Amino acid sequence: MMNASSTKQRRAECLCVGKKVHRVYKGIAFCSTCYARVFKRKLCPGCGNYARLPIPELDPNGVCRHCEATAPCVRCAQVEKPVGLMTKYGPACSSCAHYFRDPEPCEKCGELSTRLSRVLSIDPDLRLCPKCARQDAATCPDCRRHRILIKGPDGRLRCKRCTEVGESLCQACDKPMPAGRGQECDDCSREKSFKRRANLFIESFEHPATHQRFADFCQWLKEEMGTHSAARKLKNYLTFFSFLDRHPEGIPSYVSLLEHFTADGLRRMQTPMLWLKVRYGAEPDATVKEDHSEKRRIDQMVDLVSPGVAADALKGYRSYLQTKQAEGRTSIRSVRLSLRAAVNLLATMPPTFDVLPSQKTVSGYLAHTPGQAAALQGFVGYLNRVHDCDLKTTADALATSRARTSKLEGEMLALYRSAGAGEAFERAWIKVALMLLHGLKRVNKKAMEYCPEVFRDRSGFRVSFKDKQYWVPSPTDQATFFSVNETKPNG
Repeated sequence: MMNASSTKQRRAECLCVGKKVHRVYKGIAFCSTCYARVFKRKLCPGCGNYARLPIPELDPNGVCRHCEATAPCVRCAQVEKPVGLMTKYGPACSSCAHYFRDPEPCEKCGELSTRLSRVLSIDPDLRLCPKCARQDAATCPDCRRHRILIKGPDGRLRCKRCTEVGESLCQACDKPMPAGRGQECDDCSREKSFKRRANLFIESFEHPATHQRFADFCQWLKEEMGTHSAARKLKNYLTFFSFLDRHPEGIPSYVSLLEHFTADGLRRMQTPMLWLKVRYGAEPDATVKEDHSEKRRIDQMVDLVSPGVAADALKGYRSYLQTKQAEGRTSIRSVRLSLRAAVNLLATMPPTFDVLPSQKTVSGYLAHTPGQAAALQGFVGYLNRVHDCDLKTTADALATSRARTSKLEGEMLALYRSAGAGEAFERAWIKVALMLLHGLKRVNKKAMEYCPEVFRDRSGFRVSFKDKQYWVPSPTDQATFFSVNETKPNG
């Protein structure tokens, strides 16, 4: 940090100690006598007007005060902002000037700050930090600025300018506006902000064709969602137009966009994709999109399997399925489903993946997921043909029944421990209980009717499902019901 007041040191050319400082130039103080000797009247190389410029020995690139003040801020590089401080590096705008000051303690809370100020409504003798200075501030209901509010003659709390002046004219459109807005109304201020951001982003692209496309997109976006929302969201679409900037010869095809952004990325770019459709008639291809998504899922599945004998067999099976797809004998979705069953089977094996699946592995997998037998048939047949295996996709009925019972018991225990309540919980509980205790294969929660009923001194539910009556215990029953075999007879 550099304190502007502490840098006003006398230069060797100024030996007039004790005289009043006439000019501070880049942190160096000059009295009036030495100023006339060191700064000579001549043409400014910046604006071409006559002004007192420093001699070449002091600054060979010196310009007049006007050119110094209109130069970009040395910190944020913005132009046309009020100058807050002239540093030895150049002008600092009013927003960045405090970064060049040494922190000083707030005279109320003692916290160090570079933005101390005096507030007349609090105490004009105290220099306060922004937190203490704005402790009584709120949003003005008229101009929507966050300022200290005062009570007007009508009893309303508003900022000082809105209270004393009321309304003023916007200097851009001459429409009346709350005086607290300053020089521009809300619409003109947002329009100015939008144009500034759009021009800044346009300069980040290399080719003129992209400049024109982005300018057209900005105008279209402003018409679609309004100036304020468009200004806030412009930055989100820079990556899309950066890709277009790499293809200045024309609009890239949907396939190239899909390859670069993927389907998930294009979903986040729905707005510029809609602009392409409106302006250039670029329609997304649903088939290509689906195929690309399926390929990406297949690649992710295959990458999950660690290198080894099993991974090599899986890659060979993938090549076999891709050959079938190229011949038109299967679809890419069927390829993914077949590979998913194969990957799930391999996931039940040791993590080294250094052996092929055995019959025990296949039977164990199908015992827990019997519905995958058809999807797994292709992988098992491939292993039998290519790797001389002797595998079958038939699961032991007893093992399947035990696995199903174990799964239902786990679901029922999880529901019991959750201590849920309400109709949705009760229907989920009854569904699992009917499948576990009464052996029903499938139960539709919405198709059954039930009511509370006590049976043999135990609370439960009488359930009507498919013209039959059942009784199941209630989750509030403290008895252990997982091994209970006695149920109320049907009907």
